[in-house]
Amino acid sequence: MVDPVLSFIISIVLLMGLLIMKQEVHVAVTASAIVFGILTLGWGMMESTFRGIFAYSTLKLFIAFFSALFLSYIMKTAGILSKMTRLFASISCNFASLFIPSLVGLIPMPGGALVSAMMLKRHYLDKQRLDSNFASYLNYWFRHIWVPVWPLFQALILTAVILDTSIVRVIESTFPAAIGSIIAGLVIAYPLLRKRTVKCKEPVESRWRLLLAGWPFFLVVVLVFLIKLPVEFSLLITAITTAVYVKPTKKQFLKGIKFALSPKIVTVIIAVMIYRQYVFDSRSADALLHFMSSHGIPTMPVVFILPFMVGATTAGEFVYAGTAFPLLVNILGTGSSINDLALLTGYTGGYIGIMISPVHLCLILTLEHYNGKYSGVYKYIVPTSIIAVMISLAIGMILWH
Repeated sequence: MVDPVLSFIISIVLLMGLLIMKQEVHVAVTASAIVFGILTLGWGMMESTFRGIFAYSTLKLFIAFFSALFLSYIMKTAGILSKMTRLFASISCNFASLFIPSLVGLIPMPGGALVSAMMLKRHYLDKQRLDSNFASYLNYWFRHIWVPVWPLFQALILTAVILDTSIVRVIESTFPAAIGSIIAGLVIAYPLLRKRTVKCKEPVESRWRLLLAGWPFFLVVVLVFLIKLPVEFSLLITAITTAVYVKPTKKQFLKGIKFALSPKIVTVIIAVMIYRQYVFDSRSADALLHFMSSHGIPTMPVVFILPFMVGATTAGEFVYAGTAFPLLVNILGTGSSINDLALLTGYTGGYIGIMISPVHLCLILTLEHYNGKYSGVYKYIVPTSIIAVMISLAIGMILWH
């Protein structure tokens, strides 16, 4: 058998190499997991594969992913976002510029920033007369500010499953990353927006009616945070309730099911859970911790850098959680023994990694839609990312150090 730490390095290099060669994420993740299993377990990987596929945690993860994606599709089809968009555009032009992409961000979907980019193109470029790079930055950054705290995001769901804890417990550790992201975005964006004196308020029929249109969001919050149901059941209940209320056509319903049962997503779920089982059975997490302690390697930089590298190279909002966190599990903690600062550090690393990744689908689609350039948008993204990391970890150290 190959040393688990070396096996992990080989599997991550393979993952990055396949993605650089433009292989799709589900293919790259599956290949990386299989190679890791062969190197660390040999023929024993067959039994580990079986346990990984048929574990109860895999079923919970599947239910959560399916429900989140189906709910997202039904809400998009029902026009719930467009109603709430009209509400916030009626309050303030600058407020709408920042809040509407964050509102769309509450419905995670691949390349979802394109939805808000299309909604805001006239608002950004015609009404506010923003340059295409700044408009791309606003849409992209604020579309993702809820990644550390909104329970529909795949990275949070995966993290909770991998660490054998509730999603609320994970959010109790990761919320400073959202605060840091929001403050950093405002520090960079708001001074530039204030220079725009254009007024673009539009009358709406009833603000209360438009606000109530977002009741599925509120239901998720109540079920997850107040009633504290497991996230998979909270999302499933919300998805079913929303579908019953919206009454989608048969065609819309079937399209929602098809969207939620994407073979690529299902493959990634299975591959990640198999990989998690490989790490557990090979005791790779113990090996990494021993390697770091025996070589005097500081823990926290590794906890940040490892998810950051995976996030920056793969741009997968669930890949860094699914590949880096199983190996870091002895440092992050599990169940009732979560290390808050370590989890915040690792999650912030992965989150900021995907935000600066040039292969992030949301960034690519936004730049294409607004005719922006990487050089132009990165002059906003890079300083925002640095400020966000500093604020997030500073809050974490104040709370838990």
